[in-house]
Amino acid sequence: MYQDIRNIGNGAKMKYLVTGAAGFIGSNLTDRLLDEGHEVVCVDINADGYWNDKAENHIGWDIRDTSKMFEISNGVDVIFHLAAETKIQESIKNPVECFDVNTTGTCSLLEAAKENNVSKFIFSSTCGIYKCDWKIQPEGSTEDCLNPYSTSKKNAENIVKMYSSMYGLNTLIFRYFNVYGPRQHEEGQYAPVLGIFLKQLTENKPLTIVGDGSQKRDLVYVDDVVNANILGATTHTESGSLYNVGTGVNYSIQEIADMISPVQTYIDKRPGEIQSTQALINKIKNDLQWKPTTSMEDWLKNELKEIEWQKKQLV
Repeated sequence: MYQDIRNIGNGAKMKYLVTGAAGFIGSNLTDRLLDEGHEVVCVDINADGYWNDKAENHIGWDIRDTSKMFEISNGVDVIFHLAAETKIQESIKNPVECFDVNTTGTCSLLEAAKENNVSKFIFSSTCGIYKCDWKIQPEGSTEDCLNPYSTSKKNAENIVKMYSSMYGLNTLIFRYFNVYGPRQHEEGQYAPVLGIFLKQLTENKPLTIVGDGSQKRDLVYVDDVVNANILGATTHTESGSLYNVGTGVNYSIQEIADMISPVQTYIDKRPGEIQSTQALINKIKNDLQWKPTTSMEDWLKNELKEIEWQKKQLV
């Protein structure tokens, strides 16, 4: 019924659908696929963002509209599903909308993929599903969703796996750890810490450290996340497989702040925030031959040099 994924990745040009294509990770993935000469169909409900004119863009389309998702997924080889309500504070304020977008929207796309015989459906999920205490998190780690966002993602994962077992749809799930890099969010209480800190540094403001700064994060570069998605699309995997995408190394918020600026201030802890993320990545290394290639410390040093250079130009 479905095309064997092993026929993909032999140099042939493919047709991909990327949801959330104007966002942080989705836009970086779209650019890479286009650079490699593939045909890319993009959908994002947000008109603002990073749209690539070389793609077939569907601006403002809602993933919950199954008829539209059926239309644009017709003839697609692989779907990369990254569209989601990702802002934790928004999910806490409006959990109904969060569940509708992240769970119902995922089901809508799965149904379209099933009806159009899409070869593979790759779902972007989150490490926030785990009980992120001070232990390293393998794929089978204890789960403890602390907010509507992570709960909605876990529900969506269950639906993805059900479409594999019940309908035979070839699926793959990635649980991202803390992704950083070009186009990362810089605002909002739960935006990636590197984005917030670098913006504060650029604006000559003190770095705002939540709590005592002891909480830790496994930071993975966006290009490495893109690599994982492409390998997932071009490598034969057991349907319904789940992989961590992280580095296996974590840093405390205080350590990160100290790398950036000595001018710091402390704010109260926030609801629904996890303590420590650290991925066990043996499975993705073995099955997809993937490994992280970018050091956060090296990347940060280059960013700090660039910010310093820009500030000197303003003098």
